[in-house]
Amino acid sequence: MKLNGRIERKGSRVIRKRAALLASALTPIAKQGERAALLHARRGLELNVYGTVSGEYDRTGHLRTELFADSVANAGTLGITVGDRAPYASEIEFGTGPYELNQAQLQAYLDALPRGGLLRFGRTGQAYLLPGPYVGPALMFARTLTRERLNALVVALWS
Repeated sequence: MKLNGRIERKGSRVIRKRAALLASALTPIAKQGERAALLHARRGLELNVYGTVSGEYDRTGHLRTELFADSVANAGTLGITVGDRAPYASEIEFGTGPYELNQAQLQAYLDALPRGGLLRFGRTGQAYLLPGPYVGPALMFARTLTRERLNALVVALWS
């Protein structure tokens, strides 16, 4: 019995080419996710802070100016960061006092959000102890959009 083996080099070239196309598409996808996250966080700020009845605190706009989103992509990873550098941002995100959410509670609400959803717990200028999450929903939205775009890209490359 004689066994002959042969490796198709053409197939490995195709895979390398598709992998290179995938890697080159990561940065634009990451930038799209970054922009979507920032816009979504601004929507959340309007809903939970700036678009509510004023009350006990001054609306300086500091949360808006300190809001940020960043993205990074390389050959093997893609990451999106969303946050707010305002010193009281976590008090807005999680609430304070008896209304404060812990990370697990907030995550449970975020996991139940529909695509593009925002969270509202009734926070206003007068009910300012209630949480008004805007960073978490923005990150969830960016993650969903990014996964959808990556899935579409992989399907297009390997179809």
